Amino acid sequence: MPKTIPLIRAANVLPLVRFLEANGNGSATFLEAVDLGYWFALAPEDPVPMLNAIELLRDMSRAFGTDVGAAIVSQASIGELAFIGQVALGARTPAEALRRVAMALPFHCSHEMLRVEETRGGLSIIHTLSVRIEPESLHAIHVLFCSMMAQLCRFTGLQPPLLARIAVVPHPETGLDALVTHFGDCVVPSPDHSLRITMDAHVALNPFRVVARDRLANAAGITVPPLAEDSSLAASVRPVIAAMLHGGEPTIERVARAGGMSVRTLQRRLTEEGTSFSAELDRVRRQLAVALLRTPDVDLSDLSERLGYSSTSTLSRAVRRLVGNSPSGARAGLAG
Repeated sequence: MPKTIPLIRAANVLPLVRFLEANGNGSATFLEAVDLGYWFALAPEDPVPMLNAIELLRDMSRAFGTDVGAAIVSQASIGELAFIGQVALGARTPAEALRRVAMALPFHCSHEMLRVEETRGGLSIIHTLSVRIEPESLHAIHVLFCSMMAQLCRFTGLQPPLLARIAVVPHPETGLDALVTHFGDCVVPSPDHSLRITMDAHVALNPFRVVARDRLANAAGITVPPLAEDSSLAASVRPVIAAMLHGGEPTIERVARAGGMSVRTLQRRLTEEGTSFSAELDRVRRQLAVALLRTPDVDLSDLSERLGYSSTSTLSRAVRRLVGNSPSGARAGLAG
């Protein structure tokens, strides 16, 4: 059980949503089923619960086949492959692209790690999650990730096989059978819960046919907001609340689900940190209210919707409680 809520950038859900839309299945139904119905209202850099996103991928594997990750990747350009594509753009070889991804990963996912190690024959790539995921979902994650790695290598112009060895957690029912079509006989069962890929040097160091504009070259002055303010549970709860407020009032049950824990555990751990779910909900609403009241073109109905209140009268009472003044009075005070 994670100590904090695992978070991932909203942009990483985009390839899944595009696949659903392109294949005639409304993505809204899938997103609602995993409590990500608010996803469309988010900015790409906004955090969302990683476990909910993993549920979405698992549900898609049930609907479209256990190799859906390969289908998602085959329909996307490198720039559409979430943060992996954006970070890889501008690299000259797969090895350089992978090192960039490994360095950037902590900014995009709180509980995901990638190690890229040089070997005598090429590269060893190890992908792990620091939260326990059941085998069906973990298999879906591994298929998606190794498909992204293979897609990255295709931009060298080399022909398959591009990955020398892939150690994947087998699907609990179908094993590894569906992956032979995509990767050949180099797929073997993982000895643990990690994904392990071996890439030969002639692939890893082969130049890409086209080197795109380097998205990282001018990134020095760009500040990427952290996924959470600090390493506390409360700090990981707040961005989840802020995201859920796009779709109404969050509940402690929804937030506990996002953390893969029971309501009782969530309450206990927040109490140990000297706070509570209701206190964190008020804190997020207060911060949002102050920020939105500083924006002249945001009216009360917009403010009500964003803060998850059903009416402007409910909003007025809440704003008085949160900031000590009516919305109009608070706006005037902030403007002054």
